[in-house]
Amino acid sequence: MKKQDENNNSSSVSFLDVIACAFGAIVLLLLILPIEKLGELADSNPTNVDYGQLVLNSQVLDAEIEALTQEVEENQVLLNRLGSTATDEKARSSRYSNALATTTEELNRLRARTQSTEQALQTMTNRKVVSVTPKEYVGIPVDSEYVIFVIDTSGSMKNIWPKVTNEVNSVLSLYPEMKGFQVINDEGIYLYRTERKRWLPDSPQARSRAQTRLTNWKARSNSSPAKGIKTALNDLYDPRKKIALFLVGDDFSSQEDLDEYILDIERTVAAANVEEGSLRIHAIGFENHLSGVWSPMRFSILMRELSQRHDGAFLALPMYEGSVVTKRQIAQKASTSTP
Repeated sequence: MKKQDENNNSSSVSFLDVIACAFGAIVLLLLILPIEKLGELADSNPTNVDYGQLVLNSQVLDAEIEALTQEVEENQVLLNRLGSTATDEKARSSRYSNALATTTEELNRLRARTQSTEQALQTMTNRKVVSVTPKEYVGIPVDSEYVIFVIDTSGSMKNIWPKVTNEVNSVLSLYPEMKGFQVINDEGIYLYRTERKRWLPDSPQARSRAQTRLTNWKARSNSSPAKGIKTALNDLYDPRKKIALFLVGDDFSSQEDLDEYILDIERTVAAANVEEGSLRIHAIGFENHLSGVWSPMRFSILMRELSQRHDGAFLALPMYEGSVVTKRQIAQKASTSTP
């Protein structure tokens, strides 16, 4: 019986040895395997790995500067104290003189080190700014080289026209290296009638002139973007260019079935032989006086569908600050709108 117990105990000890060896092997692997390799496996993008290292370096430098600053302040206090006691007769001894010289030397070294650290931190900060330059703005990719605006110029949009022109200018500011742009309304009418079927070369002066002209634009339309999209693609689309088409509006007045309307636009895209990756369709929607628009809900559905189909984004902006919408207007509009 005793022999059997010993055998059982021997077996248990062997099993524990195996488990211990297994854990030891895992720990050994973790110690041997470089951390950088794990980072590369988690994210093969070298830019992200570099940025992570930059953040870590920046945090280390920040902590070091804080510590050095405190040390400098402490040494400055000591330096002042030693300097003040130097006027005392006892401070004239060589011991005080040597202490003062040592403190001054150490303080100078600390100041030099702090300055070097601050310069390194500034360099690191500049690198971080370059590394994290945003490629998107509120969900809208800004990687296109050419931009077309198809703008609803109906009466309801004219009521909020200053806000519309400001948003167009804001979108243009997202493209500092844009090569060309164009502005058309949803009826296919160009902002510059003499510049039809060609791009406006980008420059600060060209943007300023377009903004001024847009502010005073008298064109009218019926809140239906299909014709404007067709004009833009037929006149300006080039598969060799990366183009972003922005649909700007607040309403959709057509009573046509939405599915049929979208299919008609898709036929226009197909007829233009649009290649994958060469065109993005974005949309900017303005909330407006409910009594002055037909169907903002159908507009939102249309914009969302078109932007989703063509690698874009739909940005819905809040109510214009000058507008007043009463509960009665909301109820009346809800009862008369077609879903």
